[in-house]
Amino acid sequence: MLSFETFVFNPFSENTYIIYSATGECIIVDPGCATSAEEERLFGFIDSHRLKPLMIVNTHGHVDHVVGNNAVKHRYGIPVVAHPDTKADFTQAKRQAVWLGFHLAGDIDLPDKELSDDEEIRLGDDIVEVICTPGHARGSVSLYAPVEGWVFTGDALFNRSIGRTDLPGGDYATLRESIRTRLFSLPDNTEVYCGHGDATTIGEEKDFNPYVAL
Repeated sequence: MLSFETFVFNPFSENTYIIYSATGECIIVDPGCATSAEEERLFGFIDSHRLKPLMIVNTHGHVDHVVGNNAVKHRYGIPVVAHPDTKADFTQAKRQAVWLGFHLAGDIDLPDKELSDDEEIRLGDDIVEVICTPGHARGSVSLYAPVEGWVFTGDALFNRSIGRTDLPGGDYATLRESIRTRLFSLPDNTEVYCGHGDATTIGEEKDFNPYVAL
């Protein structure tokens, strides 16, 4: 069985997740640590629990979700993995930072490996499935742990809300379709862990989310 830890980082209160197995293998999802103090919080958990980082997985390429990539990558010597369509946002990270009033010291490294729809990420004997959920950003993906009944949605689906679609690569109709056909096909009791804010469930969002309610 998998476990996970949540960290809230940077001025945008972005949720960073460490998903780990009983073997100690882990992935770091959307490292948003923007200061040395935030980096040390993340590293401290990984090191004190003797975890073995395998990769960084970015649900999308917006700066608040990738700002910690370089620090984590260089600390543990692991690859950054993302959908190929995220590349444009990675290359625009510094421009995004300026537009959002966010300090970014340098360029963010481009992803080292590509994720594809329905790909399985293995952590020991456990799996996390990749679900493409574009619309908030180019190449957005969600990460589904079917045994545990969790889905990590990045900025696609929030508690009673959805990701903004006014940034380059965003499209409301595409995002709504992603949520309704990909995420809402998961069991209603699936726990939803978002890129910002509180957790919810698929069933609650089907019933109460005003942007995509069925």
